[in-house]
Amino acid sequence: MRIAFAALALCAVLPSKAACAQDAAYLYGTQCASCHGAHGEGSNVAPSLIGKSAPDIHFMLDTGRMPASVPDVNEIHREPRFTQPQMAELVRYILSFSPVRPSASLPLVMPGDVARGRALFAENCAQCHGAAGSGASIGAADVAPSLGEATVFQVAEAIRAGPSVMPRFGPDVLSDQDVSDIARYVNYSQTQAAAPEGEDAGGFSLGHVGPVAEGFAAWLFGLGALVLFVRAIGTAGKDG
Repeated sequence: MRIAFAALALCAVLPSKAACAQDAAYLYGTQCASCHGAHGEGSNVAPSLIGKSAPDIHFMLDTGRMPASVPDVNEIHREPRFTQPQMAELVRYILSFSPVRPSASLPLVMPGDVARGRALFAENCAQCHGAAGSGASIGAADVAPSLGEATVFQVAEAIRAGPSVMPRFGPDVLSDQDVSDIARYVNYSQTQAAAPEGEDAGGFSLGHVGPVAEGFAAWLFGLGALVLFVRAIGTAGKDG
């Protein structure tokens, strides 16, 4: 109680809210504890934070998914509520809840190979996030979100953390270079999707999902036209 009162008093006299919000205990107590518990033990509306790794915690804060506006919903990517220094302090504070300290290391993103990242993305990510990273429903109430707003670092964090129902890819599955290649490919896809209209080779982009979707569209419209043609012939024959 004294800590919270002192923090509030400090906020009253300091001109910058960010300056007083550096106290991680105060931040956690006012923004997180009501759902996750005073010591990260969890509740009936939010999971325990004990044992969560630094990438997992930081990802949820950095993408604005936490603090959640409503419990038990699929949170979407939005502007983070905290500054980077505040998030770093919160991560350290939440890690202290675990008797056995989880990994405190955040992903190291290196220069990546876009072509190799494309192949790795197709093998490990496209099944849920879609070939263009535009997201999709994966059953029940779960959704694989669009990657259109994710930064290179957030992509790397998600791979290492495995938020929500996403599998966690450890270094034994995807190396740091693999993760960097995938993150760079996602970033490359974002820049292509943002290209001005008319720069897509071959006509309509169809959501930038590639030639497979374009071929499917061609077959769909072609078969439809063929069916209409056959029906027209049959009708003409009957009238004759």
